[in-house]
Amino acid sequence: MAVLAMRYTERTIIQSVQLVGIFSLIKGFFELMNRKKIALRTQRNQYSALIIGFVDILIGLILVVNTTLDVTSLAILFGVWFICDSVISFFMLDLAKLIAMPYYYISLIVDLVGCMIGLLLLVGGESLIINIPSLIGNYFLLFGFTKLIGGVINREDLHSVK
Repeated sequence: MAVLAMRYTERTIIQSVQLVGIFSLIKGFFELMNRKKIALRTQRNQYSALIIGFVDILIGLILVVNTTLDVTSLAILFGVWFICDSVISFFMLDLAKLIAMPYYYISLIVDLVGCMIGLLLLVGGESLIINIPSLIGNYFLLFGFTKLIGGVINREDLHSVK
């Protein structure tokens, strides 16, 4: 998704945004499916995973269905999405702490950077020196990097209950 977001052109923006929307739908359904398994492992109800799942599904539906969004609207939508996703992820840091302390710190930093990117997209819009696709692509790179590190560090599979 990061490469797709960084390489979009004015002609392909609709297809790129719809593809990002499809990935958002998949991510949302994944969050909803794994909520109970994560709750069993952490011995806490994971309402944050439920909220993230619904936010991802809602954003995905908006991106797939609405083909008339301009760059400013997309910057606002992605900014709100990144801020919501990052703030809600703060409440899931206990899961990252169960995996490993380095992963906890990496997740914390990525969540803070995600909030900053979201604020830049909301406040800066088109007046930024860095263009909007670069910010969106960098967020997706950080998100993917964090998930990859979590998968490598995670010696005990937290998504399965033993």
